[in-house]
Amino acid sequence: MKLGIIGWPLGYSLSPLMHNAALKAAGLQGEYKEYKVKPEELERWLAEEAPELDGFNVTMPHKTAVWEHINKHGKFGPPFPELVRDIGAVNTVRVEEGRFFGYNTDGPGFMAPFGRSGSFKRKEVLLLGAGGAARAIAVYLASAEQVGSLSIWNRNPERAEELAARVNGLRLSCKAAVVKDIVKAPVERMALVINATPTGMNKHEESPLECGRLGPGQVVYDIVYDPRETRLIAGARKQGCRVIRGDEMLAGQGAVAFEIWTNIPSAKVLPVMEKALDEHFTGRG
Repeated sequence: MKLGIIGWPLGYSLSPLMHNAALKAAGLQGEYKEYKVKPEELERWLAEEAPELDGFNVTMPHKTAVWEHINKHGKFGPPFPELVRDIGAVNTVRVEEGRFFGYNTDGPGFMAPFGRSGSFKRKEVLLLGAGGAARAIAVYLASAEQVGSLSIWNRNPERAEELAARVNGLRLSCKAAVVKDIVKAPVERMALVINATPTGMNKHEESPLECGRLGPGQVVYDIVYDPRETRLIAGARKQGCRVIRGDEMLAGQGAVAFEIWTNIPSAKVLPVMEKALDEHFTGRG
């Protein structure tokens, strides 16, 4: 199989580590490679090189541009083509006879660590961030998980307003609202608190959220995967919260993508990818 990831710049991605481990475990011949594609080279790459692949992941800064390309020339894949259209970004592409089928695995990948036990239907959720991953998570939670309400905070309030408008524009039961002052946000009543900002990538950077306001019964999810133990995760753990790390989502969305390309159930692939990431982080010390 010919698989890979496109982005610019690259060299930091852990996707090759996960997917090559999965290919080996599944007994499939092939390779997952990095394709460093500059924005001005994207259309040429999609026309000339991408059709030769079986599938590829898409990372910054190409998610929206690939979505636009597929919206014109391809199809959005099942089971939620409308959801991918609403998100406005693609991070996984399946190639069949040169034709592209676009997916966004961030939402299903986000929910993967919960297994069968996770449900936030009609519950309150606080989302920190309004970037690409936050948008995919917000639309997925509102659509597929049918959460009751979504409170969105972002350092740039205008981006939070845009995301809230996108969610409310779906005309679902979930209502999105902007939190202008995180200090005044009703954190205590949130069933799920999500950090989808880069805050945490710097070990010394404080989370905008005061962990002392968290408590048992709440789930705190930080999508930052490096470092594994962010300050938010460490603080929430001390408060008795259930915590979910970013590398768990990374493996989850990777397993969903692998199933899209190979038809091997993501549940079978997920432990392999989790082990590959665990060995990576443990070996790094």
